[in-house]
Amino acid sequence: MRLIPLTDDELRAGSGLKWGRAPDGVIPADIAELDFAVAPPIRAVLSAAVDRSDFGYPDYTGGAPVRLAELFADRTRRRMGWCPHPGRVEVCAQVVQALCCVILAFTRTGDEVLVHSPTYPPFTEAIRSLGRRPLLLPVGNVADDEAAGAWARVEQAARLRLIVLCQPHNPTGHVFDRNTLEVLADLAIRHDAVVFADEIHAEIVYDDTEFHSIASIQSAAERTIVFTSAAKSFNIAGLRCAVGHFSNDELLARFRTLPWHLRSGAGALGLAATITAWESCDDWLDQLRSQLSINRARLTEFMSHFRQVRFTPPSGTYLAWLDFRATGAGYDAHHFLAKTAMISLQPGTVFGTSLEGFVRFNFGTSDARLDSLLERLGRALDTCGGKG
Repeated sequence: MRLIPLTDDELRAGSGLKWGRAPDGVIPADIAELDFAVAPPIRAVLSAAVDRSDFGYPDYTGGAPVRLAELFADRTRRRMGWCPHPGRVEVCAQVVQALCCVILAFTRTGDEVLVHSPTYPPFTEAIRSLGRRPLLLPVGNVADDEAAGAWARVEQAARLRLIVLCQPHNPTGHVFDRNTLEVLADLAIRHDAVVFADEIHAEIVYDDTEFHSIASIQSAAERTIVFTSAAKSFNIAGLRCAVGHFSNDELLARFRTLPWHLRSGAGALGLAATITAWESCDDWLDQLRSQLSINRARLTEFMSHFRQVRFTPPSGTYLAWLDFRATGAGYDAHHFLAKTAMISLQPGTVFGTSLEGFVRFNFGTSDARLDSLLERLGRALDTCGGKG
């Protein structure tokens, strides 16, 4: 089972957001989609469903959703080191949908919701649009020197009812260490808050980093909700299927007080693709992880020649967080690179209004396309004093 890079023409012919809106001549490296063909078993199961016209409603009482819950529990035990109960698993269309439902079920208007900054934009939008207040904590581990003041402010929160954890973190690729997860769990206990963890990138963590789920922290055992998906690791985000686990029956019961049509919605094709990915495509995932590890090393070596750009190699995900503020690109790096280098990176301001000068770089692509991206980026940095 080979990892097959897609050509520019193949990618532009598709309907995906990343390549679909990129102007001619511009290489997109912004949206978190991979530039590789989906694993053959997934393509085969989808083709078979099309051949059978198999697009009926999924049977949530004993069909594919139940099989997916069992598969998720087994896979998590084997790969993540904690033990979900299949009877406390919910299937939704997407992780952000689950977060919206959790906000509605476990908080009230005006309550505070802790998120790390920079913040994945749909998280902030969900919190604010539902009448809650985001409480921002800079991303990092609790032992980091600059963390003390931020943690002190969080401790003073009067209405903290929900902690949202993105592990690994998007957009920085940071993986929170066990000590930090334990501190977050203790914070949740003191404020009687629920912890919602988005672990959609959990299967893309590099060999020099140890991954821990908040669900594996004993002190958080009775107040955690963990959602994940095959969307990122198997490049099937448009198929809309996410899986979540509730640490006790009470949490699940409160979640289920919301209407079923609000909290469900995974379709037959998304369910079939996710089951196939987790049952039959680990060889493909291993090849992807190997390719991403090579790409990460190449990007790290490349950035070492441009000292004015601040960059920490990501511990997880295929996303890099770059700080251009000390270069001639200044606080408009996104537009500078689009115009000068003909590459599209995600602007930092979508992750926080104060994050001008930052960009997110998606390196989930082929060797040849990464060559082109780095060549263009290097030329642009040479013109704006990136080497210092």
